[in-house]
Amino acid sequence: MTDEHNPMVETPVDTPTDIMEESAAAWGLSLRPLGCPACGQAHLAPEGMLENTTGSLVCPNCAQAVLQPQPVRLRSDAPEKVIPFRVRQEDLRPILAKFVDGVWLKCDDFQTETLLERARPYHLPMWLVDCSLKGTWKAEMGYNYQVKSSQEAYAGGGWHTTEQVESRLRWEPRLGQISLHYDNTITPAMSDHEQWTNRVGRFAPDSAQKYDPEHLKGVLLRVPDLDTDEAWPLAQEAVKRRLSTDCMRASRAGQLQRFAADLSYSLLNWSQLLLPVYATWYTDDEGKRHPIHINGQSGSVGGLRLASQRKGWKWAGITAGIGAGVFLLALIFFAMAMVFPAFGVIGSVLAVLAVLVLIAAIVPAVWPWQWNRSQRR
Repeated sequence: MTDEHNPMVETPVDTPTDIMEESAAAWGLSLRPLGCPACGQAHLAPEGMLENTTGSLVCPNCAQAVLQPQPVRLRSDAPEKVIPFRVRQEDLRPILAKFVDGVWLKCDDFQTETLLERARPYHLPMWLVDCSLKGTWKAEMGYNYQVKSSQEAYAGGGWHTTEQVESRLRWEPRLGQISLHYDNTITPAMSDHEQWTNRVGRFAPDSAQKYDPEHLKGVLLRVPDLDTDEAWPLAQEAVKRRLSTDCMRASRAGQLQRFAADLSYSLLNWSQLLLPVYATWYTDDEGKRHPIHINGQSGSVGGLRLASQRKGWKWAGITAGIGAGVFLLALIFFAMAMVFPAFGVIGSVLAVLAVLVLIAAIVPAVWPWQWNRSQRR
């Protein structure tokens, strides 16, 4: 079947999905469907994870609520590939310590040990799309070439000729027909995939392994919220990017521009790639939870590192109190200077010191606000 608006684009046929309402066998192990009432994202937890968890299971995506039993729409086919955790659980301590230590006047709950205790392995989904394509393409290909020229200059009583080589780029139109098959074109399966990429960085899919149920034991899994119909336009763009690169290589060009292709697609097959992440969280002065995520492949950490405004005011008050005490002492020395003039010098020094301390009291009061503002940007 083809799209009536574009007869060259075939509508993808998806694998059937099932509604999982309670714990059931799927993907080679027993999974429990869960949902977050705050962010609305659906998750899967291996059977026994909640029983082995101390306290409630906080949503690894947003950390704003506790996961609750919820029906989940699940593809019957198991994931095809998994990127394994290169960063082990025991490797998290120095990573989190470096992340935490960069904050002055940090919140009481924003501590390495606290984040480490709450850290849980978490898999994010991406789509893998296999497809065959036929059609035509056209583009402008850029070819690098060199031009030799000579330049004469008068120096040392005579003329000297120097040879110069200049690199230039020549654009030529190219077109052709194609009949190709692409496997495992990576496509987002989450509506907030870009935010995740900005938070923890990208993943290297070349290290992915064939899925095994052992990969999911003890690991929470987020269920895709972009179904294959919604992800199909993104998949087409990814396929066209792969095609443009192959066309450029086949043309032996160095650059490419204005690439366009009229394609028909067939033999579409969708599967999942699972990405490794660690999820943890902390609370700020008001008790609001903030998620922290670690890329399980590269160790990159993402999340808000908030300072404590409450601590800032506390230390500002202590510093101001010290400044006021020093100023009071300066006044005493000024009074004593009426009898002992030499005390006037000491009073002047203390007065200057008191002013400096009072000015310094502004720093802990203002710094957390400025820091938190820069973090939220």
